[in-house]
Amino acid sequence: MARGDLVEGRYRLVGLLGRGGMGEVYEAEDMQLGRRVAVKLLTAVGGMEPVGEEVDRFRREARAMARIEHPGVVTLYDSGVHRGVAYLVMQILDGRNLAHLVGSTGQLPVRAACWIALGMAEALSAAHRAGVMHRDIKPSNVGLTRDGRVVLHDFGLARLAGERAITATGVVLGSPQFMAPEAMKGGLADTAADLYGLGACMYFMLTGESPLGPAVDVGAVVERALGPGIPRLAGRTLGPPAELARLVDRLCAQDAAERPRGTAEVVEALVPLSAGGQEVVTDLLGRLLRDQAVRTARGVRLQKGPEYTWDEAVAPALPPENPVWAVEPAPALSLGAGPPTLSDNTRRMVLGSMTRETALSRQREAVTLVQRGELESAARMLATVVPVCVAHLGPDHPTTLTSQYWQAVCLARLDAGREALELLARVNKYVDRRKGAVSD
Repeated sequence: MARGDLVEGRYRLVGLLGRGGMGEVYEAEDMQLGRRVAVKLLTAVGGMEPVGEEVDRFRREARAMARIEHPGVVTLYDSGVHRGVAYLVMQILDGRNLAHLVGSTGQLPVRAACWIALGMAEALSAAHRAGVMHRDIKPSNVGLTRDGRVVLHDFGLARLAGERAITATGVVLGSPQFMAPEAMKGGLADTAADLYGLGACMYFMLTGESPLGPAVDVGAVVERALGPGIPRLAGRTLGPPAELARLVDRLCAQDAAERPRGTAEVVEALVPLSAGGQEVVTDLLGRLLRDQAVRTARGVRLQKGPEYTWDEAVAPALPPENPVWAVEPAPALSLGAGPPTLSDNTRRMVLGSMTRETALSRQREAVTLVQRGELESAARMLATVVPVCVAHLGPDHPTTLTSQYWQAVCLARLDAGREALELLARVNKYVDRRKGAVSD
């Protein structure tokens, strides 16, 4: 699939958000309702017949996912099979996922880590009450909105994919860094397995380190998971508070019987420890989004880091190519900053296809996003439009100047006032030149 393609004649693909072992996630436009959505194409489950036991099971699982009603769980809008490929249509929000946040800031303050863990536990509780296990809890599946809300996505994808996806792709459905030992051994991935994933994510947040060490060799990670397991936090000199360390150690216990019996116990323990945590998360995300928007507007090319996909367990030092995670997205997560300038190949491709009309169309889309408060998506779109307009239409073209103006508005609303003024000053210079040329 490619940008502009229609899924089931309704969802127009706008851009790729991420790619992993399960498939691809696209930002798309719902042509019927006129809204942005995330479309996850489960290419690992390709070749599905329109009728039969396999598609019936897929529909049953999708209906089960849609029954989960909680602000911390992605909203599933639609599902189906397009040209033999199963797809899910989900809510999309701007923000980052937990992997991006920790990858950029390092270990989190205790209050912030507890707030995020609390949101995860409450979302898992709602899913478990609906009879749905997540089965793939990891940082890249934990979405964080700009106001600090926690949203889990990719619920039940392992069960949706089934054995055929494993056979076809040769991948293990889940990350060894965060997968419960019993699941690695082929056992039942139930409530206790989801709690293990929660504990591993808490370890990641509180230490800034992968639970089982560097993931250079997956085999070595699996050996550590089934051997010594995740290192204990209790007793560390510079570790988290004792009661929190003991909770994480219990959640990460290799024996499922030693873990908490359910999410209620975890929620009760986290509530007093998370006071003020939402404000801390909001502040951290605000800085991250502001800094990225500034780099984007200035056109500074970042040093290229390791390739990232939404299916990885832990983000690299640099974020992925697309800064939006889909909150299902996600992927946003989803699932959640990319190179602020276009690559040479992308620039040539866009330059060759963009016309004044298409530039104006993309600019209008970005302005609509700004007016709706979806600032990161708008900044990303303008980061594509502005350099193309400068090269293709000229630095003093009205479309170029208008795009830069709205880019400045994004910066101002992301609290980057100084940079917004700098950009507006450049815009005003070209506007003054145009006025002078007209008066002459």
